[in-house]
Amino acid sequence: MNTAPKNFELGIDDTHFQSEGAGSSAPSRAECLALSPRLDALRPRIQGWCKGKPPSFLMLPFANDAEQIIGRGQDLGRRYRQTLVLGIGGSSLGGEMLTRVLGRGAYPITFYDNLDPTTLFDPASVDWDQTLLIVVSKSGNTVETLGQFLAVLPELESRLGPRLAQHVLVITENTEGALHQLARELQIEILPHPAVGGRYSVLSVVGLLPAAIAGVDVSRLLQGARAMAERVSDPDMQRNPAFLQGAAQYLHAQRGRPLSVQFVYADRLLPVTRWYAQLWAESLGKRDADGKHRGLTPLAARGATDQHSQMQLYLDGPDDKQFTFISSPELKHQGMRVPERARDFDAVKLLAGHTLGEMFHAEFEATRATLTRRQRPNRTLNVPLDAYALGELIVLLEMETVVVAELLGVDPFDQPAVEEGKKLAWEYL
Repeated sequence: MNTAPKNFELGIDDTHFQSEGAGSSAPSRAECLALSPRLDALRPRIQGWCKGKPPSFLMLPFANDAEQIIGRGQDLGRRYRQTLVLGIGGSSLGGEMLTRVLGRGAYPITFYDNLDPTTLFDPASVDWDQTLLIVVSKSGNTVETLGQFLAVLPELESRLGPRLAQHVLVITENTEGALHQLARELQIEILPHPAVGGRYSVLSVVGLLPAAIAGVDVSRLLQGARAMAERVSDPDMQRNPAFLQGAAQYLHAQRGRPLSVQFVYADRLLPVTRWYAQLWAESLGKRDADGKHRGLTPLAARGATDQHSQMQLYLDGPDDKQFTFISSPELKHQGMRVPERARDFDAVKLLAGHTLGEMFHAEFEATRATLTRRQRPNRTLNVPLDAYALGELIVLLEMETVVVAELLGVDPFDQPAVEEGKKLAWEYL
């Protein structure tokens, strides 16, 4: 069913995701709806989340600090010629997604999310008089981010002296964390990280401040997020797309398809897959109450490029995957046109007169149809390249993740194995 209700831009086409359109090996709509009682414990929690009881991603689109963040970001964008962001995981991926998808490169903002010494900027080559540095760590003790900041700090102190605090902002929650203590010592302004997990923090100051600096229409982004937050809070499973889509993904996994492929047919939307990979993997990869290892694995594919590198596996390989196409319908009407002279060459004469966008759309339709013919379940999220639609998509994917976690019997908001790895990193140092 292809749905995009009034006041919504995001379209959801799950025609080929259920048995009615994908063959008997896929779950039926009735089987998805039959899982509704298993979500009964989730429904009242969702209503509480919307009111911030306890704080959650669902309350972020309704937070009363949005105008303040937007104004601050616009001011910083005017004051500095470039912004550098230090952070990793949820402290980086959300903001990078927003700025790359919606910022269109109008303002130079760069995210550094790794300790690889060959990819971190050279602090000696930065014009610090024209640069803002944002350092993000929810816990304030993230090894990678602290390592980055401490490594570049001597150069900042040397170049800026007492003006250092004018060029650095810190975002953290833990007042006992090393980052908070260091910022206080250096008299750097500290912005509070919300009391939600980093991978769910994109619609807070963590993602919105870089987005506002980069010129993103944050107000419209939040409008779309609010519209979807209300939609996915509906207790009626037939009206709640996250309930239906999450149930279908869970049932596919139960039937041997734990690999979740995000096939993106819009290069500007590729950063969504990096943000989503953490959301999906860190939220679902857990042990349940019985100690059983659970989870679905996120995979990314780029259309049309990966038709040449991965499609053979997807079509003739094991039936262990479910596919989500992410496309932008307006691309069909864009791009340069192939000249009529192409008709002189038999191999490409059918391209004559067509735009690159038309060719791109044809590749998408062909890939989707081929997978469907092989009874490989797939759905399509039609995402206009617009802030409103991206806000809708973010909240939909977050709530789908929570629904799948509920059905798997795991907590979508913790990450015990990751915490163990962080402790071991300190020990190895």
